[in-house]
Amino acid sequence: MHPDNETCVQRARFFFYFYEKTWEPGETPPLADILKAKHISPQAVRNLKDFLACRLERIAAMLELLSAAHNDWAMTGKKEYILLETETYDFNEALKLLENHGFTDKEFVLKVEYTRKWGVL
Repeated sequence: MHPDNETCVQRARFFFYFYEKTWEPGETPPLADILKAKHISPQAVRNLKDFLACRLERIAAMLELLSAAHNDWAMTGKKEYILLETETYDFNEALKLLENHGFTDKEFVLKVEYTRKWGVL
């Protein structure tokens, strides 16, 4: 959004899902070896543990970066994700920051909404 825009309010919402990942062809999600399985191996549990530990560490690093860059975030913890939202920080800056630190857009879901401040656009 243009920084001098006086007609719209931009609301950026970042969703950091605990188990969300885009799996490459041939990859098997570690939870698939546990869900609806009749025999669960200890290694399947360890694989899920390793995946979740890595995923949660990456989420924590992204939260750290965004919190350090801007102090007006509403943070909400949900059952399956963490939600960060703001109306005072341009999402393009947040995306650049995350990209510059090695994060990809496959690691979070971004939803941007625009609301009129007044009048007709």
